[in-house]
Amino acid sequence: MDLIRRNFGLKVASVVIAIGLWFTFNYLTESQAYSTTLELPLALHGVSAGLVAESNVQTVTVELAGPRSVLEKLVPEDFAAYVDCSGKDAGTQSLGISVDGPENDKIRSVSPATAVVVLDRFGYRTVPVVSSDADLGAVAMDIEPKTVVITGGETALAHVVAARVSIEGASASKPVTVTVKPVAVDADFAIVAGVAVAPPTVRVAIVPRREHGP
Repeated sequence: MDLIRRNFGLKVASVVIAIGLWFTFNYLTESQAYSTTLELPLALHGVSAGLVAESNVQTVTVELAGPRSVLEKLVPEDFAAYVDCSGKDAGTQSLGISVDGPENDKIRSVSPATAVVVLDRFGYRTVPVVSSDADLGAVAMDIEPKTVVITGGETALAHVVAARVSIEGASASKPVTVTVKPVAVDADFAIVAGVAVAPPTVRVAIVPRREHGP
């Protein structure tokens, strides 16, 4: 008992101060501005019929500031970053990036603030499917279908001359049919980006090179 009574007032004061500091710390932590950043994919909205769009920006960084308890619950899926292409004709445009979400008032910055968007006329063309044979191992004997349809912007389509299927590295001890994805290529066999291939896969019959001969 003497141990408890000794400096009793000082001990009580210490407890009161400790409780006060605890509440003060938690209150200040909650009320102080806290910042965080989220990486969001950029979408292109409102592209007019007959046009396709591409942007030089794929993701944006959004900085938010506010109470920590609020921001720590936010995830990229809560927000949508987009460029509104409504009413824009074919050509190159520099358009502002917008972000929508449940805590828009907490957004302090969006980087980059603009995106360069290229709007092009939609088109399509039919091209042959060609193979890229391995130096050793196997040879493509037959491809089905023999042609595919390439779709995309007319500027990119102008460079496409074929769809290439690669069996580089393939080997076969006996004739076999494999399913592969063709890619659009130009006259130098370089891949042409920004276009789609339909159907997305083709069947290639390959045989051992020794059966095919030199």
